[in-house]
Amino acid sequence: MPKNKKKLNDKIVNSKNNNKKKTIKEEKYISEESKEMRNFLIILFSIIIIVLIVYGVSKIFIDDEPTEDSGRTVQTGQIDYDKVSIGTMLNRNYSEYYVAIYDEEDTNAVVYSSIITKYLENEDAIKVFFCDLGNKLNSKYYVGSDGETNPNAQNISELALGDLTLIKVENGEITDYIEGLDAFRAEFSK
Repeated sequence: MPKNKKKLNDKIVNSKNNNKKKTIKEEKYISEESKEMRNFLIILFSIIIIVLIVYGVSKIFIDDEPTEDSGRTVQTGQIDYDKVSIGTMLNRNYSEYYVAIYDEEDTNAVVYSSIITKYLENEDAIKVFFCDLGNKLNSKYYVGSDGETNPNAQNISELALGDLTLIKVENGEITDYIEGLDAFRAEFSK
């Protein structure tokens, strides 16, 4: 065979073209699923590393134990079942009870409270609920000491309350409407 002749199967390829064909061949053999899996693993490891860094930094800079002089105290929440709002005062689970309505920030609040406490020491005392006029929910019913109260109120929407009001409720209805300190004392001294 002569030296100048070439076989049909032989290909002459430049070195530049040879590199391009190799990279094309390599990319053809990497499937889309494996590319997605590789991207997923990269994202997963990145998230794990970020979480570990944040955890480590928070452990270093945040003190888990409060110091004794920090002034922070934790108190458990307590529900006072003896307090009611004006909107719920007629639906208690008692057939007969009193609702003492006054502002607990009033200067005479201690006097009112002591009268009620002394009354509740009696064996035949009727349940007494407290309603704070200082509460925002109850303030729209407060007309003050100069305003006109409504001692004939039969339901909540008719209420107009002064500084101290005692309401007696029987079976969900207002039966007595008592105003003023003297009447308050008289009712609880029976």
